Amino acid sequence: MFLSAARRRHSLAEVLGPLENEIMEVVWETGDVTVRDVHSSLEARRPIAYTTVMTTLGRLADKGFLRRIEEHPAHHYEAVVTRDQYARSTVKNVVDWLVDHFPDPAVAYFVDRVGEEDDEVIDRLRRAIEDRKRAR
Repeated sequence: MFLSAARRRHSLAEVLGPLENEIMEVVWETGDVTVRDVHSSLEARRPIAYTTVMTTLGRLADKGFLRRIEEHPAHHYEAVVTRDQYARSTVKNVVDWLVDHFPDPAVAYFVDRVGEEDDEVIDRLRRAIEDRKRAR
């Protein structure tokens, strides 16, 4: 996946806590950031300690989500994992767990949920199922 097996003991969905998710959102929106950039963004919403942001950015780099760039006077960070990669991994891990543990209710709920969407979503699902059947 995105992180080396030695560093990744859990799925991506299990790795990030609420603050880490919030910080990743800032990084994905901004791109190349400093601790001060992220702190300013979060501080605009609620009080948060600068050192908390600094520590959390370091942990995200240690987990392999961010790359620390040390050539500038202030450390810069950039995302290694895109928002889309993270979202896909999260969805995959949740759906895999549900299907492994509760296959019938999981599939039934998914069909009911998709049925609530417009016809385009239902048609895409139908085509995806047909494509999978043909590929076998």
